[in-house]
Amino acid sequence: MRHGSEASAARRRRAVAPDWTLVFLLIMLATGYVSIAASQMSLGLALLALLHRWTVRHRPPPRLGIETAAALLAGWALVMIPFSTDTAQSALYYRRFYLFTALWVAAAAASSERRRWLMLWFLLAGALVTCLHDQALLLIRTGGLFRQRLEGNFNAMTSGALIMMAVLTAAGFLLAPGCPRRRRLLLAVALGPLLLALVMIMTRSAQMGVAAGAAALLLTVRPRWFAAFALVAVIVAAAYLAVGDNLPRTGPLARLHPDYVLHDKNTTLRLEMWRGGWAMVKRHPITGVGDRGLEEISPRYYTSADGLYFGHLHSNIPHLAAIWGVPGLVLGQGFLLACLWRLRRRWQAVSAQSGGAAAAPATAGWVLAGIAVWAGFWVAGLTDWYFGDAEPMLIYLAIQGAALARSEAGGDATSAS
Repeated sequence: MRHGSEASAARRRRAVAPDWTLVFLLIMLATGYVSIAASQMSLGLALLALLHRWTVRHRPPPRLGIETAAALLAGWALVMIPFSTDTAQSALYYRRFYLFTALWVAAAAASSERRRWLMLWFLLAGALVTCLHDQALLLIRTGGLFRQRLEGNFNAMTSGALIMMAVLTAAGFLLAPGCPRRRRLLLAVALGPLLLALVMIMTRSAQMGVAAGAAALLLTVRPRWFAAFALVAVIVAAAYLAVGDNLPRTGPLARLHPDYVLHDKNTTLRLEMWRGGWAMVKRHPITGVGDRGLEEISPRYYTSADGLYFGHLHSNIPHLAAIWGVPGLVLGQGFLLACLWRLRRRWQAVSAQSGGAAAAPATAGWVLAGIAVWAGFWVAGLTDWYFGDAEPMLIYLAIQGAALARSEAGGDATSAS
């Protein structure tokens, strides 16, 4: 009798004990918009808690279906280190694969509806606090919201990607079947300052990413709306071609002027970087130059004047090929496509369940968010090196992990955490 009471008490203690994987993941999601040091430390603590759960409590990390693609990319990068033009730096940069653990940490934490909602609110809280703080600070300093470009806590490129993913995550939940009306209202309110920040930050890659993510989202869950969205996009493009030359050449709208888009230094810099990157690939088609900073070797491949030498190529595609060769580019894109394939399968499973989407709106919300963020991240990565930018890459991987997560009970019904 006494033994049974002790066993019951032990079970109750386990039931109320905090899940430290979830706790540190929530901290990571919020601090990812503030500090890369804090978010990576939180990831490390969450990973330790996950490993403890695996080794001591015999609960292994969930399988996501992308393990082979991730292992092939990580394996190729490891094998390529001895062939790098700077082996020491490539060995140091291999630490980028530490961020990939966010996939399984987030999936392990997102084991119930309550946990999934918590993860959403913490991510949006981090994004909103950052946006509102930066917007208020800019307003105080300049007397207006658009007198100066909003940089955020990092830089315009990085902050733009982070805000882009917050916008698309909120939009995914907003369109999730069965999302309660009050929560839809909260999400709609949260989108206001996030969208304002996206405009203020003036990062065109992130803005294009939001458009691509919105299109993917509508195509997935609202096909009829997608047709209207595509029609509006065509009309806007036609209007831009017709009256773009009349846009002001100074002020916030100057970045939209055709001359700025086509001939500004940001455009010419990128074109030169991409030409130089493909020159690197031609000379090192299999191994690449190695996962390293490219400042020192860029002058050998660029054709323009000084001031164009950066450590990256401002695009995922040429940069992956430049550092890991054509096989590395194929494996990198293969990893991203494997995520999309699993997300599509996941959405089919969730939406096909009898009442499943309505009963588990947070499950549907994360899957839709994952699809939208995937599309936004891929399109934005065409003109920025987001695959190698630690801040957005960490949040991107966490969102994908949450999207691919399943309930520990094996289904997607609501459960207590």
